[in-house]
Amino acid sequence: MGFLIAYFVVAVSCIVISGRTLIAYTDFSIWIKTCVYLLFLYAWFSPILMWNIQAKLNMPVGLYTCLAKFSYFLFGFAFLLTMVLLFRDIIWALVYYLGGKHIVSPTDNTALGCANLITLCLTLLMSFYAVYAAEKLPDIKHYRYEDARIQKDIKIVMASDLHITKMTSVDKVKEQVDYINQLQPDIILLPGDIADDKVEDIKAQIKELKKLKAPLGIYYTTGNHETYFDAFAWEAEFAALGWTVLHNSGVSVPNTGIYIGGVPDIHGFSTNMKQTVRNAADNEYRIVLSHIPTTAKYIGNTKIDILVAGHTHGGQIFPFNILTKYGNDGYVFGEYKLNNTVILVSRGVGYWGPPMRLGAPNDLMVIELYHSEKS
Repeated sequence: MGFLIAYFVVAVSCIVISGRTLIAYTDFSIWIKTCVYLLFLYAWFSPILMWNIQAKLNMPVGLYTCLAKFSYFLFGFAFLLTMVLLFRDIIWALVYYLGGKHIVSPTDNTALGCANLITLCLTLLMSFYAVYAAEKLPDIKHYRYEDARIQKDIKIVMASDLHITKMTSVDKVKEQVDYINQLQPDIILLPGDIADDKVEDIKAQIKELKKLKAPLGIYYTTGNHETYFDAFAWEAEFAALGWTVLHNSGVSVPNTGIYIGGVPDIHGFSTNMKQTVRNAADNEYRIVLSHIPTTAKYIGNTKIDILVAGHTHGGQIFPFNILTKYGNDGYVFGEYKLNNTVILVSRGVGYWGPPMRLGAPNDLMVIELYHSEKS
């Protein structure tokens, strides 16, 4: 409830800011101004509307896909527009008051009209670029580690946050699967938010995931979005694909010296790091999957070599890549160190909500493990 209240306050504030800045000082008719405000109202509240339609209504897939893509794009555009307007007006006001009469006043209606037109065009271009950045194949980030406990060289691919929904085409999932398989991983790690819908609604898309190939196994643990749509149903579905589902548990990978564990998402389950690695031998290199990186705080004195996580999307759209840091204990993306544990946080393969990424490109992580004589 607290989140909804906060969202309502932010949304209404942004609607007022955008509406007043763009049309309050124009001579447009009351009907045009009303339509603009209604469009902003729909844009800002479309995520709540779409989530309820997705979760509770049985709308035809084609109709839902068209409506959702339009609505989420509109939401992303409205958000970016508000950010650009705020940034523009703050800079304009500062320059005007510091530069005096040499600068056009931000209250000059003619100048404001021209500035608004430029701002709308710029935001539209930014929005289209952000759509491209969200839909493109992910960047590949490489990480290399050596340890005496690792018995042979291993290539691991970590892919998080695919967020497969009814809107995701089968061809898109196939493209992502082929992209991962081309990397020829020995092991694939999937730390949650792979699916973002009901099991029965995306069977065709999930069928494509069965084509993922990794001779030493595919390992999965739940994310918060699987939890929203019945985490246990998704664990059963992914286990049926032949994946190893980890739920405060782990397994040794034969003849590698590697132990892989996983904790479920903290939004629906408890996290127990000690239980997760309780079956690991002292001489095994320990990797733990956790959807949310903040679970690192539960490691304590538990011996874990690498914790892999996603969830943050790197903020997905600027300036959330700044704000995300404060909601995730400082973890946004990349490599971190907590005592003797390396924490790897991926921006994820897909996106949530607006089909956009700006300042936070999607990624896959390739983790290469090598045997070393040094421990």
